[in-house]
Amino acid sequence: MNRLLLVAACLLYGLSLSWSYVNVEGLMGFQATYIRPFPAVYEVAGFVLIAGLASFVMPLRISKPSDVALWMLFLLWLVPSLLLTYHVGTRPAQEIFQFLVAVSASFVLLVLLCRGPLLKVPRLSIPSVVYKAALVIPTIALSGVVVELATRTNINSTVNLFDLSEVYVRRLEAQQVMESGSFPMFGYALALLGSSLAPICFIYGLIRRRALFVALGLTGLLSMFFLDGTKSNLFLPVLFAGMLALGINKGSQFGTKLAFSLTGLVAVGGYLWIEHQFIWISSLFTRRMIMAKATTLGAYYETFRGAPVLMQDFGPMRLIGVTPSTSKANLVGQSFGAGLSEGWNGNGWSSMYADFGIGGLVIASALAAILLRLFDGTSRYAPFQLVAAMCGYVAFVWGETALTTSILTYGVLVSLLLLLQYRMGPEERRVY
Repeated sequence: MNRLLLVAACLLYGLSLSWSYVNVEGLMGFQATYIRPFPAVYEVAGFVLIAGLASFVMPLRISKPSDVALWMLFLLWLVPSLLLTYHVGTRPAQEIFQFLVAVSASFVLLVLLCRGPLLKVPRLSIPSVVYKAALVIPTIALSGVVVELATRTNINSTVNLFDLSEVYVRRLEAQQVMESGSFPMFGYALALLGSSLAPICFIYGLIRRRALFVALGLTGLLSMFFLDGTKSNLFLPVLFAGMLALGINKGSQFGTKLAFSLTGLVAVGGYLWIEHQFIWISSLFTRRMIMAKATTLGAYYETFRGAPVLMQDFGPMRLIGVTPSTSKANLVGQSFGAGLSEGWNGNGWSSMYADFGIGGLVIASALAAILLRLFDGTSRYAPFQLVAAMCGYVAFVWGETALTTSILTYGVLVSLLLLLQYRMGPEERRVY
């Protein structure tokens, strides 16, 4: 019965996305939304794949922290991709379906590779006070640097979140500021604030009920938003609080509750937009955090089909004095971004496909599985909920950017190192 309820929740979620894409976001004319008719049989096939994966592949209950990441990827990336990718580009629906089958197979590979006993990862034993200082001091320092940069430059102090052109211009200005210093790691240090240090402070504060760490995390996230206007910095506190509210402890049916919750958000957001012109939920959540992942997958497939770029745009090459080629995001943006030079960032799998073709999907799943297995191993030393929340965050990041980029720029490696250094207090050992 529980498995049937899970499948029903996933199918209902898919139906809500299909309805909202055509009848809400599509009708409002946002530039990032495309509507193209295609045979209904492929939409039915998408629902069949969703039902099959929910029935036979996805875990019913949370047993390891990586299960949270798998559910985040499945519901926020794969489900919308199986239903909405056909709307983007000009390729025949049959060809897109074949590509989506390959994407689904790579996701199944990820799930299978994440199974098995916990890895015995080495613990980096340090005093608890040192761990806390490693969170607090850099977070405070970098938050101050961000605010100082934003106030001393010509960056506009306000951003209209609903004006895509204005938001993209703001991001480019912030990127130029972050890359203008002579110290090549400066931009990475600031990125780590919003993508690793601040999120860990926030979720650590929520789990341990420490107001100081919650405040530090919010300060770091809001300061980064003040600099570059990236909306994900605003959503992260909601994301973490939502995961904890749904339950990411062992034995929780997290996937079922997440699917029903997302269905409700999509439906309520669409209703409020149509009936009351309140667009915050549907525009900034449904479109930006869910549907954009499907549209970018289709755009990356059409742009790099048969022409992989072999990581020639890999950003960290700047650290060794090599200038990367035009980024994949800009190449896609030139074709699909309505003239917006900021481009479209691909997710972990679409970016790896752009680099290596179909084989890149396998590489992405293998690399993601290795990282998630390492995170699982840290749950031997750190609280289960903390590790599970960070796995959910990592999955959120992989839905927004390339896996290779996420390791450094988005703090996946730093998050892993911080978890390896975690030392439970006596009260935590009694709980975990």
